[in-house]
Amino acid sequence: MTSHREKGPKAAHPYFLTFTVLGATPIFSRAEPAQKVIDVLAAWQQSRRLTVYGYALVEDHFQLLASGDDLPKQIAQLKSSTAQQILEILASPDLHGLLKRLKRFQDPQRSDAAAQLWQEADILEPMLSEEKMRAKLDFIHSNPVKRGYASDPTHYRYSSAQNYAGQPGPLPVRTDW
Repeated sequence: MTSHREKGPKAAHPYFLTFTVLGATPIFSRAEPAQKVIDVLAAWQQSRRLTVYGYALVEDHFQLLASGDDLPKQIAQLKSSTAQQILEILASPDLHGLLKRLKRFQDPQRSDAAAQLWQEADILEPMLSEEKMRAKLDFIHSNPVKRGYASDPTHYRYSSAQNYAGQPGPLPVRTDW
């Protein structure tokens, strides 16, 4: 018989994760919600709940390469924590339009629909080889360039590309994997 701990992804391998905002609402085009995600990830790294290997936030989603014990539980808590804090930010008068847009896409059947920020489906893909890890990092770091936010991945603020280029980024990441 396996324990609950054995059923979920192990911390030994990083996982590629994508979190998408309801209705592709462009909340991360504003600095304050984007910085909130960075702050939460930094706190979780400091408390050793997650190890972050790479990330990028673009207007309507963020992608992450991370590991942690009982990762599905950590993901649920991360989504809940960031949703609560970001929705508080969006309640301000100058961002109320984004909050109204989110509410249009919320599931009316959910009992906590007033607090829904993220789409239900998550991408959770194990990185079982160095080649796969490198390919996902390149994919994550090229996303802001493909969207036209920067001409070079290291010029985009909310990405770990800076860390991998030996420059300080807004969130320290583990580059020695």
